[in-house]
Amino acid sequence: MDGTVSNADQATRESVEARARYYSPANIFKVERPPIPAMAFVAERDQAMAPDAPTGWIPLDIGTQIGLDEPATTPLMLARYGRVAPGESLTGAFRASGEFYFVISGDGRATKGAESFAWESGDVFSLPGGGETRLDGGADGAVLLLVTNEPELAFHGLAAPTPEAAPTPAVRYPMADILAEMGRVRADQSADPNASGRALHLTSDRNGKADAAHPSIKLAMNTLDPHSIQRSHRHNSVALTLPIEADNVYSVIEGNRLDWHPYALMITPPAELHGHHNEGDTAMLSLVIQDGGLYFRCRTIGFSFD
Repeated sequence: MDGTVSNADQATRESVEARARYYSPANIFKVERPPIPAMAFVAERDQAMAPDAPTGWIPLDIGTQIGLDEPATTPLMLARYGRVAPGESLTGAFRASGEFYFVISGDGRATKGAESFAWESGDVFSLPGGGETRLDGGADGAVLLLVTNEPELAFHGLAAPTPEAAPTPAVRYPMADILAEMGRVRADQSADPNASGRALHLTSDRNGKADAAHPSIKLAMNTLDPHSIQRSHRHNSVALTLPIEADNVYSVIEGNRLDWHPYALMITPPAELHGHHNEGDTAMLSLVIQDGGLYFRCRTIGFSFD
């Protein structure tokens, strides 16, 4: 090359250099972000479960509140209630690599691509991200909770994969099987002095071995005996908790009480000290959805009892 710069090359260089910005904080680790609130989505639950609610999605969106440009419930997850009126269908096409559902009431059928299966009240099920999801309601309709990783893909500017290429397969976890498995491990978990409650992680067969249901998102069913307290702890992943059985149950998060309401999704902020209290006469049961997969991969889950 003779070192001559063409007009086109000069224009390109000027254009890419014009995009440069320089930022020099004294300590980049002190850059402030809006906090993630501890809260429960009671009004949205009531809207979804109203007897005359029409078929549709009800996003649990606090993205603007936590400083994001896209809808979000946490920085990496977006939750919705889905209402399916009797005999109707609810569809969605989500910019996500995985979809995770809990059936609050009713029954129906899920269809994604070539796979279709029935579900009923109490089931947990997952679907691959990408493409169209169709939920057909039964004779009594249905209410479901959906959690996706849409904000994660939006952060990276990524499109949803095709369902065939998504990391999450279609998996159904019937509640009867979940409870049976929880009963099977009850004695072992109760004997562990470091247990922070009793939990059953919902995994799937990925690449020929049992693994998390999704690379980023982890699912667990948690329980707590009547008149007992879960030892306070903290972790860097945010938690979305769906109370299923929650008679006189509450959390204490950094010293502040947050009451549980059946099926009203709750946020436990990351890294905040929290524990759960069951002052009722029946066992607590909850579905917990966390973005813990990324933290485990980076060895930064930060779990501790103090």
